[in-house]
Order: sequence, then C-alpha cells, then structure tokens
Amino acid sequence: MKFIDENSLNRLNFKELLSRVDIFSAYGKNKLNNIQNFLVGEEEKLEEEFERMQKILDFISVNKKEEMEIEIILHRLKDIKKLVENTKANIILDTVDLFEIKTQLMAMADLNSCLKKNKEVFSNFILKDLDELFKILDPNNEKIATFYIYESYSMILKEIRRQKKEVENRLFNETDYEIIKRLKDERLSILVDEEKEEFKIRRNLTEAIKSYVDDFLENVEKISNLDFTMGKVRFAKEYNGIKPVVSRKKEIILEDAINLEVKEVLETKNKKYTPISIRLNIGTTMITGANMGGKSVALKTVAENVLLFQMGFFVFAKYASIPLLDFIFFVSDDMQDISKGLSTFGAEIIKLKEINSYVKNGTGLIVFDEFARGTNPKEGQKFVRALAKYLNEKPSISIITTHFDSVVESNMKHYQVVGLKNLDFENLKNRLKANNSLELIQDNMDFTLEESIETEVPKDALNIAKLIGLDDEISEMIYREYEWEEQ
Repeated sequence: MKFIDENSLNRLNFKELLSRVDIFSAYGKNKLNNIQNFLVGEEEKLEEEFERMQKILDFISVNKKEEMEIEIILHRLKDIKKLVENTKANIILDTVDLFEIKTQLMAMADLNSCLKKNKEVFSNFILKDLDELFKILDPNNEKIATFYIYESYSMILKEIRRQKKEVENRLFNETDYEIIKRLKDERLSILVDEEKEEFKIRRNLTEAIKSYVDDFLENVEKISNLDFTMGKVRFAKEYNGIKPVVSRKKEIILEDAINLEVKEVLETKNKKYTPISIRLNIGTTMITGANMGGKSVALKTVAENVLLFQMGFFVFAKYASIPLLDFIFFVSDDMQDISKGLSTFGAEIIKLKEINSYVKNGTGLIVFDEFARGTNPKEGQKFVRALAKYLNEKPSISIITTHFDSVVESNMKHYQVVGLKNLDFENLKNRLKANNSLELIQDNMDFTLEESIETEVPKDALNIAKLIGLDDEISEMIYREYEWEEQ
C-alpha cells in the first residue's frame, strides 16, 4: 500500500516545502530525497523523534556557535558509502579512495567531539570511535588532510624509493647518452617494483578497512539522521512549527493551523491570513461555503500539516493532535490525469476507484476538493451525496468540500466558512462604489471555519453577486428562484 500518490504530493506542493529544509551533508540529502513516512504502530518511535527534535530546537535557540560548528563539519561530508562498501567485494582502493576515507574519518572525529560536548542533546547521534582506522591511514601521525603511500608502511618500499631517488639524481647530472639510456631503463624497472609494492600496501589497507566497514556505515547512518533531524528542526524554527501530540485515537485536532505558502503570499500583499481550527473524526466531514470562501485553502492546510506529521516534521499550528495513518489522498480538479485527456470528472472517478481499494485495508485521510463539479449540477449533487454516505461508513477520516445542497446528513460533521454572514452589506456596498474591486470583497471575507448543525449549504453567491453590482431585476429573479426552491 503506497502511503501517498504523486498527484497528491504535487497538489500539496510537498516537494517545494521540502526544498526549504536546509541539509548540509551528502548523507543527509540522500535521507531527505528518500524520505519515508512513519507507519501505524510506530507511535512511540515518532514520539521519540519529536522529543529529540525539541531538545535540539531548545539547544540551537541559545547555542548558535555550536550549531554552526556542527553545520560546517557536515558540509565536509561527501558520500563515499559505496567506496567503503567496495572493500567487502575485495575491490582494491586507490590512493584517491584512501584519501577520501582518511579525510572523512577526520570529519567524523571532529563531529564526534562536538556531539560529545553536548551529549545530553545529541546522545542518539554519538559516532563509533574509528581512531584505530585513522591511525592505519596516518602512520606518521601527521593529522593532516593528505594521503600517499607512506614509506613507513614498508621497508621494501623505502629501499625502492631510495634507489629511485639515487638513479634520478644521477640522471639529472649525467651527460653521456649511453649512460642516460641505461639509467632510464634502470629507473623504469624500479618504478615497476615500486608500483608492485604500493599495490601490496593498498591491498593490505583495503583489507584493514574492510574490518571497519560496519562501524563506518553505522556512523554514516547516524550522520544522515543527525543532519536530517537538524534540518527539520531549523525548518520548524524558521516557520514557527510546534511539536504535535501523537494521538492514539483516529482523530485529527488542529487549532490555528496555517498553510505556509498561502500565508506568505497574503503577507507579501499586506493581507491578513486566517488560521483554521478543526476537529476531524472517522467518517465524513463536509465543508461548505462560498466559492471565494477559502474552502480549498482549508483542505490544503489540513492535508499539509497531517502529511508533515506523518513524515516526522513539526506542524504549523497553535496546537495539533494527529494519529499515524495508512495513507493520504488529496483529490482535486487539477490532477495530472486531466492533462492525459481525461475530463475532470473522469479523473476523479479513476482516483475514487483507487481509494476504494485502500479504505477496505486501512485507515487514512481522504480529501475531496469540490468533487463532481466537472459534471452537471443535478448529477453532481447525487454523486457527492453518495460519496459522502459511502465514506461516512468507512474507517477513514474523510473531508469533502462542496457547494451542492442536500448532501450533508445529520450523522456527518459539517463545517461552514463564515464568509460574509456577519458583514455589514450596505457599508461594504458603498465602499465598493468608491473602489470597484473584487479584492475588497475578498479582504472582508471571514475564512474562519465554524461547526454547524445545519445540513444546508450557505448561499453566499447571491450576496457576492449583489455586492459586485448585479442588476436588481436579475437579483430579484434569482431571489424568487431561492424562495420557490425552499417551498
């Protein structure tokens, strides 16, 4: 069972969100690029992750210098995992390989020193001590980031190089052609001997490194976890994320939750962003409101924060209690299937078939944004009503936004976008005469979600049309249609 499909990830702009997470080492970047969700049953594991993150968040908030020291060291760590693993296949390392391993061991030692200074915060990331391996690659105890085949590895090599140097000195001073030719042949023979001896040494070093591979790879795993965890913590710090409660109940509670992207867009326009608060249980929750009322943003806000939680991130809310889930689906009318030639409605039905197989085998979050709006209203209403009933009987948490009437039933939770309900229409209408801008309506729209015991959808469309300046005669005719319908 796939946790989330590509369409849902794209709809939620999750990759863009992840691009904001600063990772410094190659190992941490690999971890981020292959991010995995926590599974149902791993609640304690996730709680431990959140505890570690909170400790690190508290630490870096007051220890910027130590944080930077760790980040600088992480920058030095290239991905040489495959190179080290090659030793198990008896692939002889060359001098460049040995240099890479030596410099990485130096970085690991420096990192470990930083972590041990703050053991109470980084206890889970303390590395294995590989000093003995480093000594093998630094036989002269130079402790500098260079490597060559040292003469101290072999007395034979030392003698060969002495002979080579002697021949090269004679070559430099010799003028006789025949003697020069003989010395060159002699030097070539010495070079062959040197290469053979260096190969033996590289083979021995490869064998020595092989015995440390498991410890080295364990360190790599800890480094990737450290870098990834610190990246998540910096992300939370920058955008005011909070540690959520890992719920054992299949219930999602969000208080003053935000959608980062929408909030940023509004702030650049000096506009107010309205956080949402919502409680979702097993079954169907309907969200209704005007087309300009922010229903889609509410859905994205819920789904984005639930997805972040499942991936082990802090969430963007004042308070959040979320359970681990088996899957997430986010279905909207801009799915990629449409670009393949399917109608909006056709793409939704194909996705619904897929969801049907999931709800029989697990508990997830299912989100439908204005399902069936791509078909005619009478049929659309029937499809939405049937979908709401169907999902209400399944052990998943489902949310559907709609503007269709008579689809909310009394055994379903119903939220309405407050919209224009509490607005002074005459005052706004007068302001619109002076500034004929749809943005003024948008600015006065109340995007707060409120739970409603009503089963009917609020009718803000006529109010919006009248505010914009719809002809009175047409408005009156529409109003009579409303009255006729209610009778």
